Amino acid sequence: MDWRLRDNRRQGNLPAALLPAQVAGVHSQALSDLPDGTLDLEQLELAIREAHGSRYHPRPELICLENTHSSAGGRALPLTYLQQVRLLAERYGLRVHVDGARLMNAAVAQAVEPARITQHCDSVSLCFSKGLGAPAGAVLAGRRAFVAEAWRVRKLLGGGMRQAGVLAAAARIGLEQAEETLRRDHDNARRFAQGIQELNSPLCSVSLAAVETNIVMVEVKGLPPAELCTYLQAVSEEELAETGCTVSVLLFPWSERTVRAVWHCDVSAHDTELALNKLGFVARKCQEKLAQGRGPGPRGTGEH
Repeated sequence: MDWRLRDNRRQGNLPAALLPAQVAGVHSQALSDLPDGTLDLEQLELAIREAHGSRYHPRPELICLENTHSSAGGRALPLTYLQQVRLLAERYGLRVHVDGARLMNAAVAQAVEPARITQHCDSVSLCFSKGLGAPAGAVLAGRRAFVAEAWRVRKLLGGGMRQAGVLAAAARIGLEQAEETLRRDHDNARRFAQGIQELNSPLCSVSLAAVETNIVMVEVKGLPPAELCTYLQAVSEEELAETGCTVSVLLFPWSERTVRAVWHCDVSAHDTELALNKLGFVARKCQEKLAQGRGPGPRGTGEH
């Protein structure tokens, strides 16, 4: 039985460890990520060594990484780290797979060709519907035999599409425009993070050093992240009266103390400034209410 080592994530209500067991009959073990999205290589090797050649553990065969790393705020895995993981995998006869949903973001952020990143792995997936802006689609790359088997398994699980050229055309445009589009997304994300620092609000803060691509993780204090997201999405007469416009901003409550903001090709620099202004308005109203001993949030916030 295979053993997959990867980052911890969930899909629906089914724990991540059960998904590969249900679909492929393999076992997975999640290791804790470091703040920059990497794994502690000593911990990784220890986990491999415990099972390598053991009669009592599943046989380790695959290491899975994510690049850029979503939970770390879109950080690109260092090339030297990828090389170290590759050498570790070779030492124990393992393979390396990279979930490259935002692989092009990593390439643009590090100013390298994608091949410089993927040279350290056996297989890689790339999503066309995230930063590249296509409506749908993804691709899996690896050795010819691996891709042939992946094709068979996809059909086995019910996947397939005949009119794939429609999606391929959009994906091609996304790839051709990737550098310009993603660089703009990265610039807008960094501007948003800088704007939050300039707000100097006790309600929210960011780490500029962690903003490398198109994702910004905002730490929230004083109210639940989901509540902040509700205030940012809603519009009100009060907002119109004070700012001259109403703006609905969609952020995601990522954890107990953070919300996640993600940029894509349809979010402009102007949209970014509007989002900053909305965050400033919400933060100001929350502070006013807290100072008055009332619950946080703009007065009379609701759909308008």
